[in-house]
Amino acid sequence: MKREFLSADLLIIGGGTAGCYAAITAARRRPERSILLVEKADIRRSGCLAAGVNALNAYITEGRTPQDYVEFVRRDAEGVIRDDLVLSMAERFNECAADLERMGLVILKDAAGKYATRGKWNLKINGENIKPILAAEVRRYSNVIVLNHVNVTDYLLLGGRVRGATGFSVREETAYSFAARAVICATGGAAGLYRPNNPGFSRHKMWYPPFNTGAGYAMGIRAGAEMTGFEMRFVALRCKDTIAPTGTIALGVGAEQVNAFGEPYALRYGLSTSGRAYGTTQEAREGRGPCYLQTVGVTPEQETDLIRPI
Repeated sequence: MKREFLSADLLIIGGGTAGCYAAITAARRRPERSILLVEKADIRRSGCLAAGVNALNAYITEGRTPQDYVEFVRRDAEGVIRDDLVLSMAERFNECAADLERMGLVILKDAAGKYATRGKWNLKINGENIKPILAAEVRRYSNVIVLNHVNVTDYLLLGGRVRGATGFSVREETAYSFAARAVICATGGAAGLYRPNNPGFSRHKMWYPPFNTGAGYAMGIRAGAEMTGFEMRFVALRCKDTIAPTGTIALGVGAEQVNAFGEPYALRYGLSTSGRAYGTTQEAREGRGPCYLQTVGVTPEQETDLIRPI
């Protein structure tokens, strides 16, 4: 294979939302430093938000504080959280939302000109183009080089520290070596590690992208990193398999979870994320499945909002 060697002050592995935002932040703060962003697809449509999103789900709405958000997360996660990490993120949510709006993201407003909310912590957005918006912002900075269609597979170590990485082009017979003073891994989770329970033509349709294979975790393990913070696993269980985040239906229009007999069951198990998932599984195990989201009663206005064309 042809070999290519590239060096930079900062190497960012993965060009999804996190990778793009890391490049933008670093470029703004240290314009004198060279930044290399490497993505196995194309930063315009890659990662968890490749196809867009219709809400910002962690906004500190009027009358609430970052500490309130920490309490919400603690209850929803049944206490299995890192309070300090959640708080540090909550303190920056609104700043990031305002930044995205400046870049061109459409955040919907109500009749009074305030942000339109969807639930206690959500803002309604027209987010189909969030990745192209971020990609365009990345391209604005002359100290950022973007390398698309290159899959990074391993770190390069020197003296027990990560000093670069290796990978290969997914389109050409080219192997790459990268050297950097610092490396950020933004490769996402491991959604594609297991086969989804979708039949036939829907097998590839997942909430998180099937291309998130956990490669970043594997790279760290092979390099000798201690893997921490995996105490709580997120299982994307979906009622009736809408092949989409059902929060849009359950939260957006208040559709109730019902079993095969039309009985609402969520309250029996608690309305936390884990309670909803456990309850749906238990209903099926005890012969009251399959479970559905009850959409009878959805108004024409709500339905129009759900199926707004892109």
